[in-house]
Amino acid sequence: MSLNILVVDDSAVMRRMILRTLQLTGVPIGEVHEAGHGEEALAVLAEHWVDLAMVDINMPVMNGIQLLE
Repeated sequence: MSLNILVVDDSAVMRRMILRTLQLTGVPIGEVHEAGHGEEALAVLAEHWVDLAMVDINMPVMNGIQLLE
């Protein structure tokens, strides 16, 4: 079973690093979605099923804690 993943971080470089690290673990990865802040993440979540969300805490517009609440 593969995991659909959402990576939320305001840094595109950090999102790439997180995804690369997940790929190196051997975890079966399905769809991968990215968002630059919490509001973008909510839009992704409204359209796609996600099994795992990797969320940065310190972001503009809507931070990670606000997103999780």
